[in-house]
Amino acid sequence: METVGEIKRQGFFDLIYGVLFNPVATFRGMSERPPFGQAAAVLFVLAFSNGIAGWFVFRTTLADTPGMEATALAPVLTGLSVFFLFFTLVFAGLKWFLYGSLLHLLAELWGGRGTPKGTLAVYALSGLPGVFLVPLQLILTLLRASEIISAALSITAGLVVLSWGAVLLIIGLREVHRFSGGAAVLTVVTPVAVVLVLTGVFVAAVFVVIGAVMPLLPPTMLPEG
Repeated sequence: METVGEIKRQGFFDLIYGVLFNPVATFRGMSERPPFGQAAAVLFVLAFSNGIAGWFVFRTTLADTPGMEATALAPVLTGLSVFFLFFTLVFAGLKWFLYGSLLHLLAELWGGRGTPKGTLAVYALSGLPGVFLVPLQLILTLLRASEIISAALSITAGLVVLSWGAVLLIIGLREVHRFSGGAAVLTVVTPVAVVLVLTGVFVAAVFVVIGAVMPLLPPTMLPEG
């Protein structure tokens, strides 16, 4: 049976395997000394891989579009690719820091005792299931799969990866912060619930404003029927 010390001495690929297929023991082992550097590497490698895959899909789709001259567009696309990948990495880093900080604040409010590095490491590593979307995206593009098949497979795989990542995040927060599973769920769900509530309030406010303004409009401005 692995001890905490043995888990801490795992290498980079052992850490990846452990998070994906043995998350409880792996996250528990990093509670005292979070692998912050390895987690950051995972985050940026995933972001870069998804950026490359997304750009490849875009280039392939553009090349298959009738009337597009790939030769003439090549210099422009090369310049855009550098900007696109740079933006992808910057966005991934900002999202990691900002959302990870929010998760740490919420975890502390719910009684968590982990460190900011631990929370950031868990958040980064919980995105590991996304690695399976990269080859799927490339395969569908290379096989020129129909839009219906491609959309169905992408949505299904996306939901599976999203659910897997959410479970890993909950397990990781629970083990690193040493609080209950319920508190970990609340930590993850709270931001989503706030966004949904604010969205609902905004939509309701828009309808109220429209309902208040419509009677004041002249008949010529009202839609027919």
